[in-house]
This record gives sequence, C-alpha cells and structure tokens, in this order.
Amino acid sequence: MSCYIENGFSLDCRNASTGGIKEMYILGASGNTISGWTSNNDDQITSISGAGVFYKFELVKQSSSFSEAISVNTTSQSVTFEPTLTINLPKMNTTLRNLFQNLVSQQNVFAIVKDNNNRWWSFAFTNGGLVTAGTLQTGQLYNDLNGVSALTILGGEPNATQEILVTNDNLAGILTGITVSQ
Repeated sequence: MSCYIENGFSLDCRNASTGGIKEMYILGASGNTISGWTSNNDDQITSISGAGVFYKFELVKQSSSFSEAISVNTTSQSVTFEPTLTINLPKMNTTLRNLFQNLVSQQNVFAIVKDNNNRWWSFAFTNGGLVTAGTLQTGQLYNDLNGVSALTILGGEPNATQEILVTNDNLAGILTGITVSQ
C-alpha cells in the first residue's frame, strides 16, 4: 500500500464552520451492533447495517463536543484514532440517573453525531467506545448544572471518523436492521 497525499486544502469563507454538536444518536436495545457500512469514493458513509435502535439525544446549545485525536507509536509504526464525545445533560431525575447508569454499563457505545453545520459523523463504528468519565450532580450554585456533567465516551479506532451522508435529515433512510427513536 502506498501512502501519499492526493490533494491540498483550501480555506473556505470565514463563516463556513460553527463549533459544537446539536444532537447525537446512541445505538441501544437488544443486539446493539453495527455489522457494516458502505462508503462512496470520498469515503463518506452512504448506508449502515446492524441491529438495535439509535436513540436521539437532544443537547443544550454550546454544551457538548466531539473531537478526535491520534495516538502514534513510531516504533511499531502504528496510528490509532481516538474519538471523544463529551456531553452534558441537564435536570437530574430518575430517568437521567438510569440513563447515566446504562451508558456507564455499556461494553460498546456506537454513536452518530450531528454537528452545528448539519453534518453527520460516525463515532467508534469499528471497536465501539466506552464511558470513561462523568459526574451525576446537583450543582452548588443556582446557575450550576444539575444533571450529568462531562460524560466522556472514548473510542480507539483504526481509521478516522467518517462523514455520514444523510439526505433530508432522514437518518432512518440509510439504516438497514436498525431503527431510530426520536
């Protein structure tokens, strides 16, 4: 396999990108697996197959993020991509507590993230992620977060995250064997 750069990068307009994520979908229910996906020539995902239900998580504006770092071992010449989701969920109650417990217990967290530019991204589709940090809290001051703070889901993947081509905001339209719960 040859490794080379095929093109450069041009800057777009300065108003072309807004930070943060607006919503995410976490795969749950019985058999929650991603068995495969297809990609186009630009390496964008065009269809996803598996089992389970993608549950929608609405996120408070400017409260959550998705990032991906690389881990390089020069001796073994290996590179691992480490996607990270950090989310905050307000209003502690029994439902949120149970969700917190269930997320922490998951062996493999597979997710889809929709950013504030209306682009959809895969999260840990190959190996799944794990909850590695987070706090369920009441807060102290009146303006403090009451809920789940800095819930962190970390992955370790052989390839960088891929954009998912979702037409007309219809995630279900590209899924086979997986349903979407709004």
